[in-house]
Amino acid sequence: MVLLFYTIFASTGILLNWVALVFSVSPILIIWMVWVVLKYGEYNGEELEDEQEFGYVDRPELGRQEN
Repeated sequence: MVLLFYTIFASTGILLNWVALVFSVSPILIIWMVWVVLKYGEYNGEELEDEQEFGYVDRPELGRQEN
């Protein structure tokens, strides 16, 4: 929702102070989100098998090499 208002205000020139504030704060929010994921994030899915490049939980046949 903020992105929608940001785009509208930036393209129309309305509330340019708000646009500048959101633009200047956004890198701080991204860094904070990355830090939280790296510090507290845990992966609870299955580990990849040998020779498996990627995996999908709902489609396990994807990512396995055919012999």
